[in-house]
Amino acid sequence: MRKILIVEDEKDMQEIYRDLFEGQAKYEVDIESGTMPALRKLTAKNYDLIILDIIMEPIAGDSFFVYLRSDNKTSSIPVLVVSVLGPEIMEKLRRVDHAFYMQKPVTKEKLFEKLDDIITG
Repeated sequence: MRKILIVEDEKDMQEIYRDLFEGQAKYEVDIESGTMPALRKLTAKNYDLIILDIIMEPIAGDSFFVYLRSDNKTSSIPVLVVSVLGPEIMEKLRRVDHAFYMQKPVTKEKLFEKLDDIITG
């Protein structure tokens, strides 16, 4: 079973993710409401992939992404940025390995297809 950490501060999106992953056996999912709780999770557990929102407080997702890439423990974990922002956000992240993008809203089919592509890559 693959482990995914979802970093999403919006309660509605957290619920959507719970619904999307409910009942499936392929992924074990943890959802954190911000970057600081996510950092604590990352020190306690190994993940195969991180799904990351960009618009968050107090630390924005793109800053968190840069931090992930600077830390040896997390530098090679694939990150799927899921955001309402357009693909231009990926221009900032494109120079870094293991960065992927999906624009909100996402469907279950497209999300699972993307996850399969990234993880089995």
